[in-house]
Amino acid sequence: MSAKRYRILFLYTLTACLLCINTATGRLSFHLLSAPLLTTFLISWLTSFIPNKIARNTVQILLGECVICICMVDCYCQLVFSTPISPQIISNVFLSDLREIWEFLSVYVGKNILGQWRLVILVLLSLSLPVVLLTDRLHFSLNATRTSIPWIIILVICFVVEIPSTYRYYSIFLNKNRTDNIEGLIFRHYDEEKKTPLHRFIISSYTYLKSSDELKRIRQSTFKADIDSCTYKSPHIVLVIGESYNKHHSSLYGYRLPTATNQQKRLEKGELFLFTDVVTPWNITSNVFLNMFSMWESGNSESLADCPLFPVLFRRAGYEVSFFTNQYNFKGFNKGTTSQTGHFFLADRTLCDTLFTFRNEKSEKYDLGLVRQVESYNNRNHSPYTLDIIHLIGQHFDYSQRYTDENRFFKSIDYKQIPINEDERQTIMHYDNATRYNDIVLENILTLYEKEDAIVVFVPDHGEEVYDDLTVSGRLFQKPTVTQAKYEYEVPMWIWCSDLYRETHPDVVSDIIESVSKPFMTDGIPQLLLFLSGIDCKWTNENSNIISDKYESKPRIINGDTDYDILMKSY
Repeated sequence: MSAKRYRILFLYTLTACLLCINTATGRLSFHLLSAPLLTTFLISWLTSFIPNKIARNTVQILLGECVICICMVDCYCQLVFSTPISPQIISNVFLSDLREIWEFLSVYVGKNILGQWRLVILVLLSLSLPVVLLTDRLHFSLNATRTSIPWIIILVICFVVEIPSTYRYYSIFLNKNRTDNIEGLIFRHYDEEKKTPLHRFIISSYTYLKSSDELKRIRQSTFKADIDSCTYKSPHIVLVIGESYNKHHSSLYGYRLPTATNQQKRLEKGELFLFTDVVTPWNITSNVFLNMFSMWESGNSESLADCPLFPVLFRRAGYEVSFFTNQYNFKGFNKGTTSQTGHFFLADRTLCDTLFTFRNEKSEKYDLGLVRQVESYNNRNHSPYTLDIIHLIGQHFDYSQRYTDENRFFKSIDYKQIPINEDERQTIMHYDNATRYNDIVLENILTLYEKEDAIVVFVPDHGEEVYDDLTVSGRLFQKPTVTQAKYEYEVPMWIWCSDLYRETHPDVVSDIIESVSKPFMTDGIPQLLLFLSGIDCKWTNENSNIISDKYESKPRIINGDTDYDILMKSY
């Protein structure tokens, strides 16, 4: 077998992949070189086993052009959008029609392309590859025997270096259960450990196809869902979903600074009931939403995609279901289906038309603006039975952008006793001010329902690291430690009942009071809401309703594979 059979293809594809290394970070590593070298060698070497020269040349040209084109797209995305190929980009490509593609090409393609030397080289590689392969113009004069041993040594070293990341990379494909598990692996950067455009393209395409299939099944399950009966136990139910709320920065849970004074007053008055042992299954918003909206729960034998989304059950019962979000409006979706583009099931208009009677069209800079939207809609809507779902932007990073100047209450000096630098103190200050502003937002929401026969459930999507026991701000997308579980997965939760509700539903209030210390995971929220409405259907499970005397605590699996309670006992 002539070594020349694959050397040209290897040279071209390796060059293309190396041109896509992001040099903006200023960091180079052996891994950045070993992954492209080993990958392109294997691709090229395998083509040498094609005995027929015409067939071999054809395969090599097609394969080489595909690799170079993928590299061209990856490089272009880095230059224009400051990101390599990602699930969001692949999703946008697959979902765009001809008009949108033409508009994109007219706006972005040609924009300083000739001034980008890497793109120019990739274009030249693409044009010259067929010529070189067909005419065999490139000759290798090096002695094959003398060069083979060093090459073998280099390839073996590359193979050894790539074993750990290759295993983690393929674990994404081996994990066939659910999109949220794949999403968890992606957020742990397993896909990024392979530093070639080919791997990025494969992972992005796979996640798109996986979530598209799951979306199709969720739609089918939701469209055909129905209920058996409804007693309309609670006429007005409100679910408020917060964002990035560190339970241990709430004065409701003993934080030293007054970040939740309004909620504390309502707690002391006996109208707000605080739950003390609640965790979220993920520290990724898109995953939390999918788990919180689906009738599927951790431990169920059936697939998540084969269970309906709970708002449709309320629609079937005759409830008016409104959805107000300050993060994920249709106009801001970039039209994707993968979770990383923002809760893929909420990006589907047909599905949302089935789930919601009304959905707001625009977001607000601050959450109080969203509250005004809710107030305006409620003043127009006089339905006897309503479910309002309000999704805040809460304490989402950047924390300094989550509260107004007039609501700046805490100052850097309030954190002088913490052994961190000034920038880190400023970060905590902004977070606590955002948390205090969130308290004002929640107070305004409760005020909207004070005169109604209403019950409000508040729970955020996940927690946040804010320089507590770790010198970290944000979230760590990795297998959680005890400390990470405490700050990123433990979340606040409370239920508020209006005066009228407490008078007309003393049994529900009694059930709530008796349940505040029960261990709970937020994927059980739909069962709680079904109970509050009196909806009975195929998916009703009283054992999963936290305020039922039949409630049974289940293993609380966080991050897809970690038992929270076992983890905390090990501390």
